[in-house]
Amino acid sequence: MEQAGYPHLLAPLTVRGRQIRNRIVSSPHATGWEHPGGLISDKEVDYHVRKAAGGVGLVMTFGSASVDPSTAASYGSIALWNPANERQLRRLADGVHTHGGLVMSQMTHMGHRGSSKVALTPVRGVSDLPEPEHREVAVPLTVAELHTLARRFVDVALRLHRCGWDGAEVTSFAHLIEQFWDPGINTRTDEYGGSLENRMRFGKEVVAAVRAAVPDEFILGFRMSLDPRSGGRRIGTGTDELFTIATEMAATGDIDLLSVTGGDAMTRPALSVAMGPDFVPPVTAGDAAARVTAAVDVPVLLAGRVNSGPAGEAALAEGKADLVVMTRALIADPDLPKKLADGGRVRPCIGINQGCIGRLYQHYPIVCSVNPAIRDPQLEHVPPTASPRRVVVVGAGVAGLEAARNAALKGHDVVVLERGGRVGGRAELNAVHGWRPSWRQYLDWLAAELSDLGVAVRCGAAASVAEVLALAPSVVIVATGSRLRAMPGASLVDADEVIASPPAPRGDGLAVVIDDDGGFVAPTAAAALAEQGWSVTIATPLPALAAEVDATQIRFVHERLAKAAPTVIPDVRLLPEPGTDVVLEHVLTGAIRTLRSPGIVVVAGHRQAENGLRAELLAARPELDVRLVGDALAPRGFDAATAEGALTGAAID
Repeated sequence: MEQAGYPHLLAPLTVRGRQIRNRIVSSPHATGWEHPGGLISDKEVDYHVRKAAGGVGLVMTFGSASVDPSTAASYGSIALWNPANERQLRRLADGVHTHGGLVMSQMTHMGHRGSSKVALTPVRGVSDLPEPEHREVAVPLTVAELHTLARRFVDVALRLHRCGWDGAEVTSFAHLIEQFWDPGINTRTDEYGGSLENRMRFGKEVVAAVRAAVPDEFILGFRMSLDPRSGGRRIGTGTDELFTIATEMAATGDIDLLSVTGGDAMTRPALSVAMGPDFVPPVTAGDAAARVTAAVDVPVLLAGRVNSGPAGEAALAEGKADLVVMTRALIADPDLPKKLADGGRVRPCIGINQGCIGRLYQHYPIVCSVNPAIRDPQLEHVPPTASPRRVVVVGAGVAGLEAARNAALKGHDVVVLERGGRVGGRAELNAVHGWRPSWRQYLDWLAAELSDLGVAVRCGAAASVAEVLALAPSVVIVATGSRLRAMPGASLVDADEVIASPPAPRGDGLAVVIDDDGGFVAPTAAAALAEQGWSVTIATPLPALAAEVDATQIRFVHERLAKAAPTVIPDVRLLPEPGTDVVLEHVLTGAIRTLRSPGIVVVAGHRQAENGLRAELLAARPELDVRLVGDALAPRGFDAATAEGALTGAAID
């Protein structure tokens, strides 16, 4: 449990006469929720207001929010230029203020990081060099158009002020302003290209124009990276120039908050730092931020894997910044600030990205791997039942544990039966033997919650029909997971077994890993086999290895497989042929490829729900209420399992 006592993190800070009640900030970010025409939805408003209700000091909103119709993020963004948003802007500001927080919006022009795919009109940018990740070629903006764009920033800032907002943040982060800074992108020969002074001109003009136009109490922030870390051929402005830019922007007198981070969004290696998962060290840009904090006279806001109260407190105590961004931690637990103050148990952010920012970069709406209420807000408050019942949950993976917790929150008498020696299921396997030890934090939190709620968890319980019925349940939740689906032909081994206990090489030492999953499972198994001395071939029906891993994490798959050096065969499926050979069929051409008698054939994915207990229980007691959750209903991922388990437990009347 995180204890109260955060003298730096919970201290107020006054900026332009506005008091921020603590140093915890939710940074601007997109949600990927439906925003037709860039209009703000009720769900978006409620999401940000909820953070203020949880005690956050400063709520910042709308990543990549556009100031001009010519720019929009490829995953959708809020159209701040559109006056039709003013009603929702007022509602959002009023809601945040009602709960004692301050609210600011990001505002930006994406430059060549925008998208031409929807409107089919070209993006506008600094020059016509292709953007490396999205491969857009921009039409260079004229000087007159740049002056117009600066006025667009002013118009949006004035709109925000009219709607009751406390401030706005101009971002450079991989967007138009930063693109001007980079001599690898900026090939202009006018007053906006060449020297660093010229390359900084547009950004300075924007913040100067906004500052001159808004009232004195309106807070103006500026966001930038201090180290792009793009990898390979270096893309992005160098760290020394970025330090100079940071100090010069602060010295203009036009900005009140300087928001800094590491990484960037121009390449996937850079993105893996900027939006770093648990493979990246905590407080990633802390040292670079400390250098800037010591050199400027405006408060510095630090972003980048500040995922817990102790991490935030330490960053502030060590002088790395004046405020800290804890966005993902606030998604995992919007009440984090209040709990830190009161000594409550914080639902931990495990920082794996797959539910939040990783989904966004796959063009899916954000959820949270450990907080199902982000997708289903009704789970925020589970009303007590008027008729407590005996609920038996069979299986203590994340689906079963969430079901047990929410059923107990409703006041039911809950018993969990787990056949293994520990709770956690495949999440536990991932934490202990796989690449994601951070899952342990969530499992420990669930265990503590269940203990407080009086839920009995019995490990080593076979959960036979007789054992379940002996507990006199009125509801049984079957959360028994899934197993590898049987196929004729070569003997197949579940990748989970290999991850838990990789065997020594046999035969000619060739291991074939079939990746029907597209995620971390096959690469994790392949690396485990290679460490034992196997020569590994990975075959997948997908067009690339780990094709379902998001852009913030795919780098780490390849880094961890580098030593294993597997042979990768994409676009092939395993045929159920008899014998010891592995027969692969190309998914497009039908061409056949045979791998002769490998020593082991491992399969990731291709799973089948393990739910026979339901039929057995209903055969014995047809009137019994038996519900399936997680992989026992249909094999999917962790995010689906946590959400489904929580919803199922909360739905028991």
